[in-house]
Amino acid sequence: MTRVFGWGAFFVSLLLSIYVTYLYSQYSTNEILSKTHSTLESETAEKVRLFQSEIAHDIDAIKFLHSTPPISGITRALASGGIDPDDNTSLTQWKARLSVIFKSFIENNADVRQLRLISVQDDGDEFLRVDRNGGRVVVMPQVRLQNKKEEPYYQYAKALAPDEVLVGAINLNREHGKIVYPLQPTFRVSMPIFYESGQRFGFLIINFDASELLSGLSQKDDLIDGVWLIDEHGHFIINSSDDIEFTEQLAPDITLNSQYRTMPATMSKMILLQHKQHADEVWYATQRAFTLGTNVDQKLHLIGVISKGKVDEVINGRRYEIAFFAGISILVIVVFVGVFYRSYAASMKLNKANSTFQAIVDSASDAVIGIKSNGKISTWNNAATQMLGVPYFSAVNQLLVEVLYLENENLGLKIKEVQKSKSSFTFKDSISSKGDVLIHVELRISPVLTASLRMLESYVITIRDVTSDVLAEAQLKQHNQELEQKVSERTHELKRHAEELEVAHKRAMEASQAKSNFISTISHEMRTPLNGMVGTLSLVRNESITAAQDKYLTMAENSVNTLAVLINDILDLSKIESGKLEVHHQRFSPKDVIEIMVQSCSVKAHEKNLAVEVDTTGISYQTVTSDPNRLKQIINNLLNNATKFTNDGAIRVVAATQLIEETTVRLNVDVFDTGIGIAQENQHRLFQPFSQEASDTATKFGGTGLGLSISRQLCELLHGSIGFESKQGEGSHFYFYIDMSSEGCELSTQNRVLDSKRVGIAVHSDTLDVSLSRMIEDWGGQAVSLLKPDIELITQLNALIIEEDYLHYETLMQLGQSTPQLNIIKLSSDTHLPPHTIDYRDGEVTILSQPIISSDLLNTLLGKTNFKAERNVKQDSITKQGNADFSGIRILVVDDNEINREVARGFLETWGADVFSANDGKQALEIIEANADAGSPFDCILMDCQMPIMDGYQCAKELRFNHSRYHTASVPIIAMTANAFSGEKEKCLAHGMSDYITKPVDSNILCEKLLRWTKSKRHSKQKLEAPMNNELRESQYAGWDRDSALKRMNGNEALFAKIVSIFEASSADYMNKLESVISEHDVEAIAQWSHKLKGLCGDIGGTTLREIMSEIETEARRGDACQDDIINAKYIEAKQEYAHLMTEIAKGK
Repeated sequence: MTRVFGWGAFFVSLLLSIYVTYLYSQYSTNEILSKTHSTLESETAEKVRLFQSEIAHDIDAIKFLHSTPPISGITRALASGGIDPDDNTSLTQWKARLSVIFKSFIENNADVRQLRLISVQDDGDEFLRVDRNGGRVVVMPQVRLQNKKEEPYYQYAKALAPDEVLVGAINLNREHGKIVYPLQPTFRVSMPIFYESGQRFGFLIINFDASELLSGLSQKDDLIDGVWLIDEHGHFIINSSDDIEFTEQLAPDITLNSQYRTMPATMSKMILLQHKQHADEVWYATQRAFTLGTNVDQKLHLIGVISKGKVDEVINGRRYEIAFFAGISILVIVVFVGVFYRSYAASMKLNKANSTFQAIVDSASDAVIGIKSNGKISTWNNAATQMLGVPYFSAVNQLLVEVLYLENENLGLKIKEVQKSKSSFTFKDSISSKGDVLIHVELRISPVLTASLRMLESYVITIRDVTSDVLAEAQLKQHNQELEQKVSERTHELKRHAEELEVAHKRAMEASQAKSNFISTISHEMRTPLNGMVGTLSLVRNESITAAQDKYLTMAENSVNTLAVLINDILDLSKIESGKLEVHHQRFSPKDVIEIMVQSCSVKAHEKNLAVEVDTTGISYQTVTSDPNRLKQIINNLLNNATKFTNDGAIRVVAATQLIEETTVRLNVDVFDTGIGIAQENQHRLFQPFSQEASDTATKFGGTGLGLSISRQLCELLHGSIGFESKQGEGSHFYFYIDMSSEGCELSTQNRVLDSKRVGIAVHSDTLDVSLSRMIEDWGGQAVSLLKPDIELITQLNALIIEEDYLHYETLMQLGQSTPQLNIIKLSSDTHLPPHTIDYRDGEVTILSQPIISSDLLNTLLGKTNFKAERNVKQDSITKQGNADFSGIRILVVDDNEINREVARGFLETWGADVFSANDGKQALEIIEANADAGSPFDCILMDCQMPIMDGYQCAKELRFNHSRYHTASVPIIAMTANAFSGEKEKCLAHGMSDYITKPVDSNILCEKLLRWTKSKRHSKQKLEAPMNNELRESQYAGWDRDSALKRMNGNEALFAKIVSIFEASSADYMNKLESVISEHDVEAIAQWSHKLKGLCGDIGGTTLREIMSEIETEARRGDACQDDIINAKYIEAKQEYAHLMTEIAKGK
């Protein structure tokens, strides 16, 4: 009976398995189709989301461009006759700025193909168009603009409401009504533009390259086989399965309905697409419709497809798997029946397993004790017997607390804790084993719960002997204590080393300070013999020498000058390291300082045929407060390096200001060169003292490696920083900035004085073109870049700026001179004279020196050139002047160095002075007192500061304090010191000295100082001389150093005569203007005109007048702190000196 029941159950189970297999097969098919549908839906939805996300990004782009100022500026200018009433910006300027924005936008967005403004008022004419043409972005000229009223998108775009965005259809780009080849998939995004009155102007339209967008859709992946994009008429935009695209334009007969038959899919929400010509090509597909932008009438359909054959393969594979697992299931049933008949054997095996478990417990190395709920022992294995010395029969059914005793813990309480928590508990203790041996054990009490986990049936206690572990732990603690002791000893040793290191660091700092003191001292001491060398060479120069001797003398002078530069650099470094370098903040014009400094440094660059440009159009502040001298020092160092390491090309200086957080004005200066550059591996060496790029750099180019290090320190003192970028073989870009408080800075006022004058620019440098254009536009003019000669365009110009290197120079000059009233300005790097006119062919040309000073350019454009230079001047029109005359002037030279005394004596006796000398301050006091008592007081005292016995400070202090004793109340004391530290001049003046010169003493400076301080004494002595000597004394006028000026021009008498002629023609007007601005208390104009006069005087060697003008400029540069009485007094002195100079020039003719 049991056997029949078993076979019946077997066949029922078999039939049930077959039925379940069939149901599961159907379920699997539905699941695969459902998953296919889900995959198509999700992939299609994701591609639609990415597609619309890209479109949304493009809509944001057109809204950004629509919001730029030129869009509204153009409409305002159009509505107001071509000039924007808000800021007087012309329509042309707004259009140019929008072109720049369009061009920059296309360059930075690879998917933008074209940007346009289309005028609805002009019936579809393109107003502005910027195209991407290959690798270039081009602003289309007016002649290439098209009319787009016939384009489909025009009808939609011209009717857009304000702020409405239209995204056009995706199609192939057309130009002049024809499809562009190679094909350019394009879609257009447009946005309307209105006047402020609400009248429609036109619309802004962007042509986007749809190639990347469509390739992202059509790119195949492992999930679906293809994506079709269909327009609202059923034409294919893309069909990645059949490689069909843009059928509306390329094959209008091909549509979705013409190519495929649509059928519903069984057992799924998908559709089936069957190719009408190829019946075996069947696709599962899902379709999703979406719109572009705000045009709900224009819909696209994205269809995702998976091959039906591919899905069928998956379904058949799943069916094979089900059949396989069905066979396995039948096999399992057979096995189950076999197991049923073997259940008894299983029971036997269970009993055997229990026996095995008991054997395992008995053989365990840990003591295992079973405890009933009443506390009596139920299990006691062999390990417990061995560990505790209690046999099995003596322990079983005994209370645990009577058999097991712990040294420290109460075992009964521990069991109660386990009973309460119903969780295992582990702890350590000690017990006494047989033989009363104390062993360390680890006990674990575990509860045995019922199936419901609510009732405690019993407990299991395992006891492990951990004596060896405890002993090992104790040993480890001992080792740790020993280690801690060693660590303590090591820490003490490290502390001792740290203290020694601190001592070493302190010694190093002392050594560094000693080094700085040594550099300071040695620099001072080097100046003393250097003074002797310079003076001796000057004395030799005054003698009659041969040509060979003159050559050797020039070589020696160059070497001495190089040594002087080296000493000055070392002294600056010493000041920085010793913290004695100070900055003197004052108001100054950053534009003037930078432009004049660059022009001054350009002389060496022009000698190497290098172009030099300076662009200060970015400076928006008229005056700032900082240290102009330190600023000039930094620029000088950078320009000297650029000139030194550049053999071909150009040097460009760009300066700009910016406001930082409303409280700080930052001046940025960039110096670009096309020199040899700096290798990457050597760039870390720069800005380190005495360090250059490579070991042979000093050999090839000279220098000490201090310039950049000093510049970095100066930048930090001026609250700034310095850095550079360089590539070997291509050039370098050094840049620095200094920060200044905005409270001490004054913004420039808008100076639109050109009044829309049109200025043509014909220069070969693009950067110079841009810089000139900015300056002209800032002054209210219109800059016109001349790409080629254009007669009609030139006739519309008011001025023409041209370089001789310009490609069409000759043609433009001929056209310019044939144009009446055209102001032709020729840029030249061969002169540093102020702007002046020369005769050129049939007319006149104004010469403007390079690099360009903005104020000179503005005056030239306004026609304020004050003189005309004659082209031919006879060489004998100017004669040599005599030397300074100090006849009858008694001068005492106080110096402990014999060579310095003899050099000074050589200078002074050559000039006719009576010279006396003293070795130290004490001897000087004795000589001064003796001569005063004899009725022959000194007219001037030259005093060294550092001397033994009594230094110059104490001597001068004594002479002033006891002036009645020494008759020195009005005697000028001029300090001669090798100490050039900041504050030295103030220290000398504080001790009663009248003036200050540094060693090595320059004979010209010494002469100027003596002329100034002995002027009254020389005049009084001259009145006592016989009238017959007046002509001789007048011929020895010392204010005109004609020989030095002629020497700077390499002895070119014709050039010197030309410059003197320019001085005569312009200086009188300059003096009148200086007097006018002084009466008006215009300190900026005072500084400007005194600076111009200083430069003119320097060109012809008018040393005394130049010094007076320099003092007027210095006082005026103090801004509001300048004193009018000082300026007025200096101007009176200047007028007298100017009269003397003009008289001497007239005599030379």
